Amino acid sequence: MIRLLLSIAFAVTMAAGTLPPWTRGTLDIHQISTGRGNAAFFVFPDGTTMLVDAGAAGDGIEYTDPRPNKTHTPGGWIVRYVERMMAPQAARIDYAVLTHFHVDHMGGITEVGTAIPIGKLIDRGMDYLPPPSDAMIKNYVAFLADQKLKHETIRVGAADQITLRDRDAFKNFEVRNVAANGEVWSGEGDGSKRIFPPLASIDKEDKPSENMCSIGLRIRYGKFDYFTGGDIPGVPDPGSPDWTSVETAVARAIGPTDVHVVNHHGSISPESAFFLATLKSAVMILPAWSPTHPSQDVLKRMMTMRLYPGPHDIFVTTLREPTKASIGPRVSQLKATHGHIVVRVAPGGDHYQVFVLDDTSEEMNVIGTFGPYVSQ
Repeated sequence: MIRLLLSIAFAVTMAAGTLPPWTRGTLDIHQISTGRGNAAFFVFPDGTTMLVDAGAAGDGIEYTDPRPNKTHTPGGWIVRYVERMMAPQAARIDYAVLTHFHVDHMGGITEVGTAIPIGKLIDRGMDYLPPPSDAMIKNYVAFLADQKLKHETIRVGAADQITLRDRDAFKNFEVRNVAANGEVWSGEGDGSKRIFPPLASIDKEDKPSENMCSIGLRIRYGKFDYFTGGDIPGVPDPGSPDWTSVETAVARAIGPTDVHVVNHHGSISPESAFFLATLKSAVMILPAWSPTHPSQDVLKRMMTMRLYPGPHDIFVTTLREPTKASIGPRVSQLKATHGHIVVRVAPGGDHYQVFVLDDTSEEMNVIGTFGPYVSQ
């Protein structure tokens, strides 16, 4: 109830202006809107930086115009955004994480990594489920070799693979590796468990997909929790085994979560009732870029108040016109239908705000601010 009252009381629109700069002790989470895929940039409390995904998709697909315009590639726009939002004196992206090997999540990483040095690049690895050896993957492998990057495979369950430079100053901050390749954190310590059966025992039609192998991360700062999980699915396809719902195992591991990124862009199978009711997120960030994002059923599940009380505030990066038409009146219930979505967590993590930045101009003026929300 307190979270609901605060959300209503402070959900006001700011006069146009720029986002106040990051300050030490604050956690900033930027969901970048390029209109061409997923990308999120983080500035941790001590200034450590992380990029999750660098999508570059949409060429030839109708209603996927880039944001803010066509003067730069998606990777180029990510570079310009990151350079603007980096903490003062930052010279690199400390960590880059690719949730999985799809173009709308990794197509721009070589351009970003060429323009801005990357300290460590983490992906799901290519041993468990090798991606197709197409041009994108070949370019990525060559990029890793040319740049001589420190490259690691995600270690599910670990909280020491992505860390602050100044860990002693913010001991209540943690990045936990929650999921990848059918392995999920146990919810305690650094343990993990495998939720997929042995590959050799799985029928061909039930083999894990690339989306199912996505990396999931939980960020915790004091009382504040955030989750992002790439394209993990939640509602099994008809006739598919229950273990294909990666969301179920993830929800059991992480529990209540203040903010989460909507899985698989809200497309058809994610955001199961169990996942939503377990996380009870006050804020949901939907990284949409295609006219198929989100599906009506997914949005209906996200909005219903029957799963949990309190705010169900949904912020969409790019809601296309055909999608608006298909959604109908529910559009009016969304807190944002376009823009860069910035979650700013106050020092210590007790509360946070959400800012919406205009993605139609490189000036990126603040067009809305919401909160403060009280962390769970």
